[in-house]
Amino acid sequence: MHYPLRDGVPGPPTITASDLRAGRRCEFGLLVEADVRLGRRTAEVVEPDPVRERFGEMGREREADITARLTRQEGAAHDGSDLDHAATLRLLADPTVRLVHQASVRGERFTGRADHLLRDDEGRWIVAETKLARSAHLHALVQVAAYAQALAADGVAVAPFVRLHLGDDSVVDTPLEELTQDLTAVRSRVLEVLDTHLREGHPVVWGDPRWRACLRCDACSAEAAAVGDVGLVAGVHTSPRRLLVAAGVRTVADLAQRTEAVEGLAPESLEAMRSQARLQLIEPTRDQPLAYEVHDPAALRRLPPPSDGDVFFDFEGDPMWREGPEGTWGLEYLFGCLTTEDGERFTPFWAHDRAAEREALVDFVDWVGERRRRWPEMHVYHFADYERAALSRLATRHGVYEEEVSRLLADGVLVDLYAVVKSAVRVGSPSYSIKRLEPLYMGAELRDSDGVTAGGDSILEYQRYRDAVAEGQDALAAERLADLRQYNEYDCLSTLRLRDWLLARVG
Repeated sequence: MHYPLRDGVPGPPTITASDLRAGRRCEFGLLVEADVRLGRRTAEVVEPDPVRERFGEMGREREADITARLTRQEGAAHDGSDLDHAATLRLLADPTVRLVHQASVRGERFTGRADHLLRDDEGRWIVAETKLARSAHLHALVQVAAYAQALAADGVAVAPFVRLHLGDDSVVDTPLEELTQDLTAVRSRVLEVLDTHLREGHPVVWGDPRWRACLRCDACSAEAAAVGDVGLVAGVHTSPRRLLVAAGVRTVADLAQRTEAVEGLAPESLEAMRSQARLQLIEPTRDQPLAYEVHDPAALRRLPPPSDGDVFFDFEGDPMWREGPEGTWGLEYLFGCLTTEDGERFTPFWAHDRAAEREALVDFVDWVGERRRRWPEMHVYHFADYERAALSRLATRHGVYEEEVSRLLADGVLVDLYAVVKSAVRVGSPSYSIKRLEPLYMGAELRDSDGVTAGGDSILEYQRYRDAVAEGQDALAAERLADLRQYNEYDCLSTLRLRDWLLARVG
C-alpha cells in the first residue's frame, strides 16, 4: 500500500494485490502494516523463517521458468519491469507485440505488475500469473482478475478469462465474470478498512471487533501473546473465540475462571475449553514439566495391547523436491521404523529419487507384511494423519500395492496416536504437536535445540544434503544425511514412548 502525501498529510491509500490478499486473510495484520507505513508504530522484528524464505525463492524460480517457457513459445518477449504505466500501455497497443512480462498495471487506487500478458489470436491480452501452489486459490484468482480489470479500464482489450500457471504445471483459465463479485467484495472491504483506519488517526487496537484477526500471522501472534488472548487456548479457533469474546471472555485466565454459560457454545464444549485453559495456566515444575489430565479413560482402553512386532513409524519428506521442471512435487525420502523385539532398533528405507521412492514403498509394505505374518496382532503406530495419507498417495502415484495399503488401513494396522491423545487427554500446551507433548514422557531423553529439531529444519537440511551431493561434497552430504536419520529416529522413539505413556494411564 502507498499513502500519497497531500500538504504533508497522508491521503487515501493506493493498494496492491498483496494488500487484497492480506485483507482477505487478516484485517488486523493489514492494519498493523498500515500503521507502520503511516509512522504510527515501528515494524516488529520478526524471526526469519527459512522455510518461508525457501518457498519464496522457489516461487521466483518458478516464475522465471514460466517466463522462459512462454518466451520460447512466442519467439520474442518484452520485459516490462523497467517501464512505467504509460510506456506499458504504448507497448500493449503495438500490434506486433505478443508477450510482455512484468507489465505495469494501474487502476483506481490500485497498482501492481502482472507476471505475463499474452496476446491471443483475436488480439486480446490474456492476463496470467505464476503460482507455486498446485490449485487455484481464490486470493490468486482475485489478484489476476484485479490486473485484468485495471487494464480493461485503461482501454486494453483483455481476454474474457484470466490464467494461472500452477506449480504442478497445470494451466487454469477462469472466466472473469465468475470473479467479478469476489473481486468487488474484497476490494471494497480492504479500502473500507484502510480508509476508516486512516480517518480515525490512531494505531489499530487488538480486540477491536470491527476487524477480523486470523490469530496465526506474525502480527496476531505477537499481540495475542502479549495479552494472553483466549485464542491461545488449544481448540479455541476463530468461531468459538468470537463467541467467547462477545461474552466478555477475552483472555486465557478469563476462560479458566468462567462459570456462566456462553451463548452459542454447548456446555460440554465450554467445559473442555475451560479445563484446557486451566491446564495452560499451570506453571511447569521439575516434577511436572507439563500439566495434563485424562478426561476419557475409555479412549485409552481402546488402544491395542502391545505386541513384540509393533512398529513405530515416521515419514520424512521434502515438499520442495521435484524431478525435472515438469515433474511432480514432493518426495518421501525416508520411511523411518523403530522396532523393539530385539531391543530398540531403527530400520530406515531411503529414497532419493522417484524410482527409489517406489522401491522404498514396496520394501516397506513387504517388511510390514512379513512382520504381520510373524506377529498377527502387531500394529504400526504413528502421530497425526500424514503417514496414512502419504502411504495411500504413494501407492496411487506409483500404481503399486494399492490393495495392500488399503488392506493395512481397513484392518486397522495403522494407529494414529495424535487421535488417541486428542480424544483422551488434555495437556497444558496451546499445541498438541508431538514435540510439545514430549516433556510428558521423554524424561532425560528429551531432545535439545541442537541440530535438526523440527519439520521445517528437516526440509532445509534435506535441501542442503542435495546441494552437497550436487557439489560432490560427499563427506558433508553424509553428515547431513546422518543428522536427518537421527532426527527421524528420535521421532520414532518419541512415538514409542508416547504409546507406552498412554498405556500406563489406562485405568
